[in-house]
Amino acid sequence: MFDIQDALQSQTVKVATFLERYLRLAFIIGIRATMLTAGLFLIYALTGISSVFFGRPALSYPVFSLEGDPIFVIGGALMGLLVVQSSGSFVLYHQLVGTESDRSQVAILFGFISLGFGGQ
Repeated sequence: MFDIQDALQSQTVKVATFLERYLRLAFIIGIRATMLTAGLFLIYALTGISSVFFGRPALSYPVFSLEGDPIFVIGGALMGLLVVQSSGSFVLYHQLVGTESDRSQVAILFGFISLGFGGQ
């Protein structure tokens, strides 16, 4: 016989499994993209610091200026968006899976802190 309770539970399990996989994938992609962007941003920052310190090459725009440096603004905004994306999916994943131990509660706390820093 067809039982409506089993059908609803089966749909719930399918949705939860899909969300779990999606949030895990979003977290992994977010971390990898953040690391790549951070590396490129660090190279740009070191190049900008050396150009300011040594005076070469002379750039047509002020380095590290929020109004005049488009690479700095785009890099900073992209870093913030990626941190929000990865920490948000991390927190949602842990909330979906559950927080049985103190360790996972601390992980969620640091996820919320990371979410705040990324949004800032």
